[in-house]
Amino acid sequence: MSEFHALHWESSPHTHFLPLPKEQLSQKRLDWHQSAHHIVDELHDNALVLLTPQMPVLEAESIFNASEQRYGVVIDEKRQVIGVLMARELHGRHSGVIANLLQLPWHELTVGYLMRPIGQIPVLNSQQIRAAKIGDIAATMQAAGSDFIVITTDSRISGIVVSLKIMAVTGESIRLYPRATTFAEVFNAIKHPDSVGN
Repeated sequence: MSEFHALHWESSPHTHFLPLPKEQLSQKRLDWHQSAHHIVDELHDNALVLLTPQMPVLEAESIFNASEQRYGVVIDEKRQVIGVLMARELHGRHSGVIANLLQLPWHELTVGYLMRPIGQIPVLNSQQIRAAKIGDIAATMQAAGSDFIVITTDSRISGIVVSLKIMAVTGESIRLYPRATTFAEVFNAIKHPDSVGN
């Protein structure tokens, strides 16, 4: 990774976001030196998993199981994207910590407790993507500690990059360090969900 560099990213206001597309995985393997445009999921694909923050985790799990997606977008009542959620997070350590802290059985948790707020996801613009290589995006994800990168064109979301797609097309994973799950972080996440990860 030393020959690649993390790109400069910005925090994203959730008012500029549309739902995310279904992953379109390539059959052939790509390498770190190929153009980053190969790993961007464009937003015009309607086959994506839509979740709401009030949705019980059991319902979200059923939706993921019925789809081919391993991530979904969390939308509010105005259909604005407010977060993203990896399917694996439903049974991850964070969900257990949240359930214990709230003294709730796991199945009573909602998606809103587990989602990654859209404001915590790094944002790159389409010009950066055109100039970047897959390795640059992987380095950016690693530096940001994020499984997702949002792509904007003219200050509007136009796509997303998911670490799972990089792994699918290159055969290599990105080493991301897990989010902290300390009591203080979990308590802060419950009281101030928009500040998680900052």
